[in-house]
Amino acid sequence: MNKSVWKRAWKVFGVFLKVSSLTLGGGYAMVPIMQWEAERLGWMKKEEFLSLLSVAQSIPGPIAFNTAIIVGKRVAGVPGAVLSGVAITLPPFVAIVAVASLLKPFLNNVYVRAFLLGVYAAVVALVFNVLLGLIKKQRWTMLRLMVIGVGVVLLLINRNTLYAVFAASIWLLYAWGE
Repeated sequence: MNKSVWKRAWKVFGVFLKVSSLTLGGGYAMVPIMQWEAERLGWMKKEEFLSLLSVAQSIPGPIAFNTAIIVGKRVAGVPGAVLSGVAITLPPFVAIVAVASLLKPFLNNVYVRAFLLGVYAAVVALVFNVLLGLIKKQRWTMLRLMVIGVGVVLLLINRNTLYAVFAASIWLLYAWGE
């Protein structure tokens, strides 16, 4: 790697660290700021950013993280992708650690425990609701039902097979054009 790639990668790091540190509202609130920064710095035009954004939306995971990595790769190659990913996740990580540290002395308080249990229940319900929506929209075939059934049985027998079962399921379902 030459010095100019690393110089651009560290510039990408600084920009995405700033975006992540100063933006409230989650990933979709960060995207317009990312676009504005990319255009202002001459990294890409609006059309190219929107094209990269559509790719980022099609990849599983947080939109801000996906967009940052794709833009970082476009601007400064692999070092830009890695550093932009670190930069976009660092401020929320630090904030979560800080909040957890502040809450730790109060964890035995009955009201704080009740609040956290309520939040936990709400998060579980929200995730279950999304999962239920995905299940309802799925086109079920005999192959899919068999792959899921075998995968669940294998995971119940031995949880150490998680990655192998996941990879085999993806291969079976998508390699055969299901």
